[in-house]
Order: sequence, then C-alpha cells, then structure tokens
Amino acid sequence: MAKVWILLLLASSCEISRTSAFAGGPFLHLNAKSRTFQLRGSQRGQEDGGGKGDKLEYRDPLTKVLANFLPGGKPGKSRDKSSAMDAIDWNKPKSSGLSVDQMAARVDQGLRERAWFVTGEALPELFHPDFEFKDPNVKTKGIEEYARGVHRLFNQEASSMQVVECAVSSEKIIGVKWRLEGAVNVGPGLEIKPYVVYTDLEVGQDGLIIAQEDRFSIPAWELLIWAFLPFLRPMLPPPCPPIE
Repeated sequence: MAKVWILLLLASSCEISRTSAFAGGPFLHLNAKSRTFQLRGSQRGQEDGGGKGDKLEYRDPLTKVLANFLPGGKPGKSRDKSSAMDAIDWNKPKSSGLSVDQMAARVDQGLRERAWFVTGEALPELFHPDFEFKDPNVKTKGIEEYARGVHRLFNQEASSMQVVECAVSSEKIIGVKWRLEGAVNVGPGLEIKPYVVYTDLEVGQDGLIIAQEDRFSIPAWELLIWAFLPFLRPMLPPPCPPIE
C-alpha cells in the first residue's frame, strides 16, 4: 500500500510540473531528493551537444522523467550557468599527497565555510579527476557535474546544511554527518523536511577524494508526504531540530 501512495504522489508531482506556469523548466527532482532511497543509476542521459556530455545515470524511469523538469530541460543538459559555479576554478591544481586526517580537516573546514553539499561551491583541488557520486537515485561522475547539479537542485536562498561531525571513520573513508533543510526548485518550490544525511567520502591512493555516497536518516515516503501532503505533517515524526 505504501508503494501505491508513493506512485500516486510521484504522478501528481509530474502533473504539477507540467502545468503551463512551470513549462519553462523547473529543477532537478525533489523526488530524486526525497526518493533518494534506491541505489545508483542504470540509464544514461543523452549527450549535451555543447560542452561536456551528461554524466548522470538514473536507476528508475520515474527519476529520469523527473529530470526532464530540471532547469536544463531534458537529461543531458545538466550544465548550470550560475555565476557562483562559473567563478570556481574547476582546473585548479590538485592537493595530492594529503593524509586521510589532513583531508578530513580540509573537508570539515570547507563544508563549514562553503556548505557545498547544498551550494555546490566545492573545492575542486580536493577531488580526483575520476570522482564519482552516488545516492539512492542518481549516479554521476566529475566534481563539476556533481556541484552544478547540487546548485540547481536546491533553492539557494532557503536551503542550508549544518555539519554535525566530520571525521575519519576507516582507513580510507571520511564520514560526514550533516543536517539538511530548505527547499528544492521543483514547480512552485517544495519544502524539504529537515533530516540528517550520512556521507561517506572515499580517499584514493593519491590522497584525493575519489568517491562519495550519501545515505539518509528517514524513508522516502516520509519526505514525499511532507512535501506533497502538508496537512498530514502532524501525523509524521517531528523534523530534525537545528544543531546547537
């Protein structure tokens, strides 16, 4: 029964996005954000024709459909034209040779200053050229592709993150626990229920971050109900409070 409700909610979200008021191009899926609970992608986007080819992969058809409502339009046109993104030197020399502890300190400081999990304002020098990101719905390659996608997804005026903890969790893994709140740019804008995200950053032999995987503290259906059926929010567990 829960799956039926999720499908109905997703279908209704697509209908909202197709209305003429938003025909010009809403953003990357809240549903991709909120349904970020199925792993990796299996369908490759089309080539962008100008600049880099799209490196997004989608696991399920619904995610791919919702990607059509991104500000770039169809999958394969994921490059963001934000001045904030264009101001970043994506070819900055790499900070190779750092120990895992040193990298963890750089990540901790960078996230607290730049919040790139939400803003997209990453530090390219910390990432391997073959960096790969995955969450339960989407898989992408390249730090620039990831960062531009993040920047487009979140409402930059309403969204924020708080680092709870950033520390080495194993020989090659840096674990980041952080709180997310805000909104995504889907249709008229959809509010995100504040919740905790667990991010694993894998460090390669050269000391650079080669992979990132995100996991979430609440189920997809809860995020969907919060976003699409706000009158049912009193029936849900309370949102994660701000970190003091």
